[in-house]
Amino acid sequence: MKKISKSAEPDVLTEFRLKHPDAQWQIFRNNGPYTSIKQTIFDDQGHLCAFCEVSLPTERPNHQRVEHFHPKSDQSNPKHNWALDWNNMIGVCMGGSKQNSYPTQDNLSCDAHKDYLINTRKLSEACEGYVLNPLRIINTPCLFKFDKRTCELSPDPEACARLADVDNQYGSLVQLVEETIRILNLNCSRLVDDRRVILHEYNRAFTRARRNNNRQFKTQLAEQWFRNRWPSFFTTRRILLGQAAEEWLAEQEYRG
Repeated sequence: MKKISKSAEPDVLTEFRLKHPDAQWQIFRNNGPYTSIKQTIFDDQGHLCAFCEVSLPTERPNHQRVEHFHPKSDQSNPKHNWALDWNNMIGVCMGGSKQNSYPTQDNLSCDAHKDYLINTRKLSEACEGYVLNPLRIINTPCLFKFDKRTCELSPDPEACARLADVDNQYGSLVQLVEETIRILNLNCSRLVDDRRVILHEYNRAFTRARRNNNRQFKTQLAEQWFRNRWPSFFTTRRILLGQAAEEWLAEQEYRG
């Protein structure tokens, strides 16, 4: 998971909400500028899933969906329509539900796994404070560590200590990140295997660099990986490149 910086609310969404302040999501999907809004959401995210960071290119719209971080069905405040709240919308993948090569339940991830926990009453539908909101986390430093042996993510305690202005229902910020990984199932076998592909790519580049005595390979690989916004599994790549990635991103004034 990486920080998401959203653009300003599109005028077409503002206009629709002013005309239809009580419209629910299905009405918006059927009669509103849904396609345009979805495109803007994924453009903002560099066409990555907001949770697992798998690539979701425009030409595969059936692998993209819009997730509402706060339940869009919440009507407790008649003056606030959560379904049409621009800052409540993020773009996500299908969470492994279209993957036939992995056991579905064990390899659901992202909001698909979160919804599974909600439907089995293991998680509240209103899960603010139980899961990190990628719109509210910090862009630097990275909140996660990457284990090259297992290809799993874990919290970085020092980075977690710098989190502020986040809802937290746990005893510590480290636990919030741990539970986010668990609830979104970000260490399922499917995603671990995908990260291992990135690690192998990195290892091949490292082997070539050592053979050629190229001490600049991390800087060169950072430019190669991050010049397009953004590569799949951004966080994994960022951690592998370490300081070279941080310097390159800082030069580009990275904000998420």
